[in-house]
Amino acid sequence: MPNPKLSVCIPAYEMEGHGVDYLEFSLQKLEEQDFRDFEVVISDQSTDTRIEELCRNWSERLNMCHVWNRDAPRQASANINHALNCANGEILKVLFQDDYLCDPTCLTQVHDGFAETGCDWLLCGSGVVRDGKTIERAIIPLLTDKLHFGKNTVSSPSVMAIHSRCAERFDEKLIWLMDVEFYKRLWDAQGAPRILSDTLVANRLHGHQVSNRVDRKLQAIELDYVWKQHAATSTLSGKLEYLKRRLKTILSK
Repeated sequence: MPNPKLSVCIPAYEMEGHGVDYLEFSLQKLEEQDFRDFEVVISDQSTDTRIEELCRNWSERLNMCHVWNRDAPRQASANINHALNCANGEILKVLFQDDYLCDPTCLTQVHDGFAETGCDWLLCGSGVVRDGKTIERAIIPLLTDKLHFGKNTVSSPSVMAIHSRCAERFDEKLIWLMDVEFYKRLWDAQGAPRILSDTLVANRLHGHQVSNRVDRKLQAIELDYVWKQHAATSTLSGKLEYLKRRLKTILSK
């Protein structure tokens, strides 16, 4: 059987008991996609088997690939990297388990965006959702020099897709800045992405998100780490953004 054209790569875990429900809703939205030549790669760090069982139950409806990732660091960057590395598609679409595709043409638009331009990576429009259905605060991704220091004008990793020829992966030393630092490296290495302006991804807001547990100490550590990695390629506005955010971590002590 030939490899699928596209892989939807999902890092998964229990998420305080809500992970299975969020993931099943996302799979329902994937089933509605008008583009059909795709697989779903679930990298699972759960301590139980509920997500594995869900994948088995969906195996006749979608091209499912469940892979365990219990021995890796228990964090999103390591888990999504594992999903990306296990994927077979030419196009690798990131989708976090609590987010979902809110437009049935999303995968078609992503596929066509790569085919039409030959780009190495792609970003699409998104919004946030609180009730599982109403999209709010729609944005079109915008890359700026302040991005990698936390001024996120792109949105979550769920808005991104990369071509399989891209070797870059998320930095597993990062939690809070894992997405924006990755966008910075892709931008430097691969040039500007293809940007789709339509709102195609819904980012779910809820109390179980990792971002809700990020404190000032972690912010300071990660800002300093990203500074060491990218100071040489940061513009003046980027450096000022680092200083502004770093000062906040000091004043909040």
